[in-house]
This record gives sequence, structure tokens and C-alpha cells, in this order.
Amino acid sequence: MKNSKIYTYRDSSASISGPRLLGFILAGAGILVLISPWVIESGSSMEKTIAVGITAGLIGLILISLSSGILLDFGGNRIKHFQNVGWMKFGDWERIPQVLEIELIHHSFQSKNIPNGITPTMSGKMTMYKCVLKSSDEVILSLDFSKEKEAIVAMEEIQVMIQ
Repeated sequence: MKNSKIYTYRDSSASISGPRLLGFILAGAGILVLISPWVIESGSSMEKTIAVGITAGLIGLILISLSSGILLDFGGNRIKHFQNVGWMKFGDWERIPQVLEIELIHHSFQSKNIPNGITPTMSGKMTMYKCVLKSSDEVILSLDFSKEKEAIVAMEEIQVMIQ
């Protein structure tokens, strides 16, 4: 049975960037290498081709599975910032004050890219929705969401857990 006092927040800002993008590229390259003997004649042995394709594919899948987030245990008043590889979560639990209140804040700002010669330079007004967890006298944590609906759902789930 799922523990009803633990909330999992996943960092959505790292969706297709850095290592995960490399993972998709390697997985695709692995598939292409495995398909290549039927499309292109080459002098390589079939064993080498299969080994290279499977290795690239497996490394790609591992990189795709990388993610990070936060586990909030409201029953034990603790928090865990984790790195996820496959199904394993790495991180240490830390104590936090008891969460007494949760507040939704809209944060609007001007977004802009720094010109680098590769990506287009775009700017625009963005809004982040923050679920702010508070104890009696301090802010404990702020969870960022790009969509208001996601923030409201998270706020409602957490509200049920802290009661």
C-alpha cells in the first residue's frame, strides 16, 4: 500500500536537456547500428556490430532514465533531495520543521536567452507557479511548476497530507 504521507516532486526543468538528450542520441545511434547490417554492406563482423549497438543503446537508456526530485515525508517531517537512475533513488533524508501552511504564488518574469550563435535568441514573459511550504515562522521549501493546474493539484495533495 502506498504511504499517503509521502509526496514526490519531480524536477520538470531537466526534461530533455544535458545527459538525457545525449541518452536519446545514443539510444537512437544504437538502434541505427543494429539495423545497419540489413541496409548497408560493411566489412565489420556481425558480433562487433551487435556489441556496439547494444552498448550504445544501454548507455543511452541509462542516461534517459536520469532524473531528480524531492521526496517529502510529512509523517516523519523530513525531506530527501534525490537523483534517480532507473528505479533507484540516491540521496539522504534531512529533518525539516512541521509544515503548517501551503501557499500558491504566481511569479512572472522576463525570460531571455543569451546569444550563443547556435540557438535562437528569444525572450518573453513567463509565469512560474510556486507552492510554498511554511512552518509557523519560516519558508521551508518552494516547489516550482510551469502550469497553474499542476501547482493546484500538488497544493491540494500536500494539503491533505499535512492535515
